[in-house]
Amino acid sequence: MVYQDLSLVPALSVADNIFLSHRSQGAMISNRKRGLKAQPLLDILGLDVAPDQIVEKLSLGEQQLVEIAKALAMDAKIIVLDEPTASLSNNEINDLFKVINKLKQQGITIIYITHYLADIMRICDAVTVLRDGYTVLECATSETSIDQMVEAMLGNKRDTQIRWQREVTNEISEVPLLELRNVCTSSLQDISLKVMPGQVVGLAGLLGSGRTEILEAIYGLTPLSSGEVLVNGKSVNIRSPRQAIEQGINMVPEERRSQGLVLDFSVFDNVLMASFDRIAQSNVIDTQAGEAMVTEAIEKLGVKTTGPQQSVRFLSGGNQQKVVIGKCMSTDAKVLLLDDPTFGIDINAKYEIMKIVNQYAEQGHGVIFVSSEYAEVGSFCDVIYVVHKGQISRRIEGQILSEEELLAAVQ
Repeated sequence: MVYQDLSLVPALSVADNIFLSHRSQGAMISNRKRGLKAQPLLDILGLDVAPDQIVEKLSLGEQQLVEIAKALAMDAKIIVLDEPTASLSNNEINDLFKVINKLKQQGITIIYITHYLADIMRICDAVTVLRDGYTVLECATSETSIDQMVEAMLGNKRDTQIRWQREVTNEISEVPLLELRNVCTSSLQDISLKVMPGQVVGLAGLLGSGRTEILEAIYGLTPLSSGEVLVNGKSVNIRSPRQAIEQGINMVPEERRSQGLVLDFSVFDNVLMASFDRIAQSNVIDTQAGEAMVTEAIEKLGVKTTGPQQSVRFLSGGNQQKVVIGKCMSTDAKVLLLDDPTFGIDINAKYEIMKIVNQYAEQGHGVIFVSSEYAEVGSFCDVIYVVHKGQISRRIEGQILSEEELLAAVQ
């Protein structure tokens, strides 16, 4: 099995990783022998890297193929790929699909787990759709469509046609909740944008365009070299996440498992982690007030858990993301910065999270929304800023854009 979170040792070589758990190699094996045994596997996959190359210096796509080489070294006849394209570029996805087709021709069976339904139509021979632990659709890929798969996953055709409606804000008369004026950092140039009350602002751009860097600048993770950040019309100097939270700004990071959660802590501890000062008196936490806050968050966000004391490690990706959002909302944030909040979660959880964000905006709060799925940005956001090479190249307002239209705009 090749996991979504790769199980490689970054500081070891490609050959070391391939044979790390190989039981047939004996107690001792020379680096040279290991490299000679690894090379044919790399050749099969068309991976042009040296066996002695250190893994952390490889791209994500190359690391994904090293994981597959590990499986081949174990003489695997069935390889399970869990969300293999989630973090890959289009070119890396094409390379991976070529490898999958090659393995299929050699008689190796691939079980391909993904939330990207277009991948299924492109690479899979048959499809099984699961919902709540039950098989709800099973057929040849040629006998179904993306719409039918979405309907099966949601269990309600009406929900596949969601239209997000929010009140139109008057940017002339109202004061922005958050405004950036000509903000520059080491990787950004002259970034200017506004977030009005009740508004979801989208940042659209290719990988590495500067979308995440804008959120990090707002949140105090990256120092400004020039420019100004205003909260409720007043200039503020945010130099750390703590100061951002004090100004009513909180962030749901891109990497929820490593940046948003403490996995072995409970749901209770994770939700309250940024809010202890609100429920403490004389440095003593009011447990009863904390329990009330967590219970409300679980019910409001629809977190599927056995209870507040369950470790978040054992929640699904969608429920983990809800806990991160609950943690941010517990600070009474007026502006949420969402960095790919629907990444790596199933369609049902995706819609639930977008509904939560929509309700949050309807209460007069503001949101900056980043997503690697252009269809989400195009259909969900009131205003879209196109980010290109660390600059805002275009502002789009008042129209619903398809994935193809938005993709063309960010080129």
